[in-house]
Amino acid sequence: MKNLIILFAVAQFTLGASCKKENLNDLPPATTTGKNVIGGYIDGQLFVSRRADLLSTDPNVSYYPNIPKITFGGTSVLKPIAPAIGFSITENLGMHRITITPGGKNSAGLIIKQPSEASIHYISDSGFIEFTRFDPAAKIYSGTFDVVFKSSSGKTIHFTEGRFDLLSF
Repeated sequence: MKNLIILFAVAQFTLGASCKKENLNDLPPATTTGKNVIGGYIDGQLFVSRRADLLSTDPNVSYYPNIPKITFGGTSVLKPIAPAIGFSITENLGMHRITITPGGKNSAGLIIKQPSEASIHYISDSGFIEFTRFDPAAKIYSGTFDVVFKSSSGKTIHFTEGRFDLLSF
């Protein structure tokens, strides 16, 4: 019995040592398994929207096959600006690079919540989104993006190294 306990303890230690914990202060890895995460950098500042539990709805994704259209978005608790990002893609859906242009059918929006002022709304000015997995049967949508956003005052924000891995419920 003593040997069995020692064997179990060694197995637990080995398994525990081989499992890497995800650092919540780093950009999440680019996965395609439905991890429900959106990440990237807003003008160099880390942005991560991650589903906290099964009751959480952020980030979210919806696919409408009859249109066809996909929408997804998420928010971050990045202090003090608390940004929220959203995408609506209705043209050329699939596993390739999709261009985002002002006033086009493929668009994105960004809201920056200011601590003591009104929120600033930005719309996509240029960029792309590229699906690395577009799987309606499994309800998994993953990919990368890089978008320049512009406010009504002309201020721009660049969202770089963007990635998403979402599971639709």
